[in-house]
Amino acid sequence: MNEILWILTLIFVFFGVILFYKLFGKIGLFVWIAIATIISNIQTTKIIDLFGFETSLGTILYGSTFLATDIINEQYGEKQAKKTILLGFLVMVVMTILMTIALLYIPSKSDFANESLKTIFTLNIRITIASICGFAVSQFTDTILYNKLKSKFKGLWIRNNVSTMISQVLDTLIFVIITYLGELSITAILNIAWTMYMLKLLVAILDTPFMYLSKKIKCNEF
Repeated sequence: MNEILWILTLIFVFFGVILFYKLFGKIGLFVWIAIATIISNIQTTKIIDLFGFETSLGTILYGSTFLATDIINEQYGEKQAKKTILLGFLVMVVMTILMTIALLYIPSKSDFANESLKTIFTLNIRITIASICGFAVSQFTDTILYNKLKSKFKGLWIRNNVSTMISQVLDTLIFVIITYLGELSITAILNIAWTMYMLKLLVAILDTPFMYLSKKIKCNEF
């Protein structure tokens, strides 16, 4: 069941990126990155069994930010792509601060949501730092590599896949090292990193047709 839902989610999310691009152009992709960054960080708190492995939810939405960034890089250039990275970074920081403040409010006797919000949004400083650092480093790496590959290779699939695959290695290693070093054995950390990376790699490969589709679309610009 999880595998079917995962595939359907992937299709929905990637078509969502294309739809936002078609309807709103560059602005639509900026909005999508903000949405995906917020929701993927919430989804990450849910652990699921997928393809025989235990992993956290949110891989698809997080992976879609790389698709959106690559489309912006391809169509509008490196400068605009780096703006999306700054946007995603600030979204993560602002969401963390605002939800931490929200949890400081004393709930009324009739409140029913506070404990659930605490479970999801209680600040784990290591995970927060890991997510922010991993996002910033991997996205900047993806953008720089994408442009270098674009200048050397004609194939769109080469720059789209290779830049994302390499940057996701950095993202995964940064996240698991900051989050788990000192808490788990090196073997356990590497096993977690391998599972996370394989799913990210699958998402990166499957977004390729949508990258080509974006090249054929005449989008509306604001």
